[in-house]
Amino acid sequence: MKFSLQLINNFINLSQIQFNEFKENLTLSGLEIDHIEKIEKYKDKIIDLNITANREEISSSLSLAREASTIFNVPIKIRPIKVNYKNSIEHNTNKLANTKHTHIAYIRIVTLDKMFTKQTPNWILDQLKINRIEESKTLNNIQEYIKIKWGQTFYIFNNEEMNQNKNIIKYSNSIKLFNPESIKKITKNINSKSKLLIFTTINKQENTIVLNNEYNEFYENAFIDSIKLINTFIGAKIGKYNEAHQKIVIEDSIIKIRKKNINKLLGYIKGKKIKFIKTHKIQNILQQLKLSPKYCKKDKLFEIVVPNYRTKDLKREIDIIEEIGRIYQFKHFFNNIQSDKLQGYKSKNFTQVKHIKNTLNQLGLHEVINCCITNNIQSHLNNPQIQNPITCEQQDLRTNILENLINNYEHNIKNLKNNIEIFEIGKVFEINNKSKKLYTEKRHLSGLIKNKNYTRNNWSNQSSNITLFHFKNIIETFLETINSKTILQEILTNNETNINTAEYLFKKNKKIGIYNPKNKTTIGIIGELNNKVIKKFSDRDETIYIFEINLSQLIETTKSKNHLEYISQKYSNYPSVTRDISIKMQKYVHIEKITQTIINRNNKFIESLEVLNEYKNNLKSHAIRYISLRITYRSKTKTLNSKDIKNIDTNLESTIRELQQT
Repeated sequence: MKFSLQLINNFINLSQIQFNEFKENLTLSGLEIDHIEKIEKYKDKIIDLNITANREEISSSLSLAREASTIFNVPIKIRPIKVNYKNSIEHNTNKLANTKHTHIAYIRIVTLDKMFTKQTPNWILDQLKINRIEESKTLNNIQEYIKIKWGQTFYIFNNEEMNQNKNIIKYSNSIKLFNPESIKKITKNINSKSKLLIFTTINKQENTIVLNNEYNEFYENAFIDSIKLINTFIGAKIGKYNEAHQKIVIEDSIIKIRKKNINKLLGYIKGKKIKFIKTHKIQNILQQLKLSPKYCKKDKLFEIVVPNYRTKDLKREIDIIEEIGRIYQFKHFFNNIQSDKLQGYKSKNFTQVKHIKNTLNQLGLHEVINCCITNNIQSHLNNPQIQNPITCEQQDLRTNILENLINNYEHNIKNLKNNIEIFEIGKVFEINNKSKKLYTEKRHLSGLIKNKNYTRNNWSNQSSNITLFHFKNIIETFLETINSKTILQEILTNNETNINTAEYLFKKNKKIGIYNPKNKTTIGIIGELNNKVIKKFSDRDETIYIFEINLSQLIETTKSKNHLEYISQKYSNYPSVTRDISIKMQKYVHIEKITQTIINRNNKFIESLEVLNEYKNNLKSHAIRYISLRITYRSKTKTLNSKDIKNIDTNLESTIRELQQT
């Protein structure tokens, strides 16, 4: 839609606002400018705006000036003239009973006699041309011009149309409030050839002070402007007008906005400190939007009243919050989410499971994820059943993970993938109480390895398949890496475990149990897969190794190393002195007693003591042994002189004699 900058300037002073700033702020507020045309003849600029569907109220120069007034926080320079209802007739068709009215509907009918039509001025025709309105009679041109400027206009009739009961109600919602018969009574004494101009409005009650710059507030201003133009360019005799009013009730559209929702949706504002928009600033913006805000400090919410011209697009709390952001300008808010460098708490279980996954990945196994709803290979009463399964392939809750891994294996073999090394951590379900059919949810760790080219003796020989010893070594390495204290022990044929790991999938004579050394319970099984469960298209002669472990019980056997035990001491920058000695001792004297005695007697300068060799006399009658030691002396504060070395040798000889007497 096109707007004249001169007409807008009639309502708001744009001289103090740079035109580029005017354009930029309109665009940032959602009113995108498609084109700007300069008219040198009138020194005017025509702004072509792309009006969105939710802002249909911006259809006149007054409405755009009102929007600019809100955006730039400058007042409308034309003051509304108050309508005087005292001389009008009160219409009682819909008289209120025991109800206080909120608004007054008003109708004014002006007669035009002895009309001498003049030519429509070019500046009015130019405004019609800008808005693509066809030129007509001068009175009709003035009617369209008033609508372009004020957003409201008058309606043209004559007594003949009134008497023919033509539908004039369709032109105005305000006229609908009045009975057509009562309108005829007002105009019954008017000449049938006279033109009737009908002006209507709906204003708030007389004691209302708040001004929202609505169209109806400028009713009297638009009426005076219309009469001036008609008197100037038509030259008609304007008779005394007739008027009537009616008291009505129109409910206000009230919306409540919580302060926390404003903070949540708009976020932080830019600045030296991260903070939200302050309450008083929000209240000022709501007043700037003519929303008559009231702030409840206790509930921390704003209560606003939506003006009549914004009821179509301001219906929800989020609409008001968007308006606050639009007026405050979205560029003043953070456009990126602020990253928080604080790391959240990680549970011990999460850390250990992650360590288990990383360890298996380092050992060459790839993680897979399968659904817990499946069709178990072996059907028995302990299988948790789905009451209303979607498909026959998804009618059970799985009792082990290995069956899913076997399905993964078969799928890979079918697609010519020969070497398969996979694992999965997931949920399984097992019966807890046979009488009540209750099931317990647990987490298991399972794996499957099939590799024909796992090892070779030398480069000239052909590579061979993985064996049970290789597989056992992989599991031992895994358990050692995660610092698990479990024990691997062979399971005999007649020794069945009580862990639900689908033992029917293992060969009876090729399985090893994983035991918790504290309570001697089985927490898992490793071994060779029973090839009878594999489908026909797979090679049943191939060797496949599998394992399944109760994850929670495995974690209980691990001990995390949170610190290292060590002793730190400073290096000495001075040279050392070394003494190699041989001590003749009784056969059964412990070596630790010898080294500890030497250290305690000469601990000032001794840096290290090392056992070099030991010789034993095997004679039964006289059992003697010789121990060879190397002692290193060093001072941390000085170089050892001859006096220090002599004292060291003297103390060492004394210590040796003492040891030989024991």
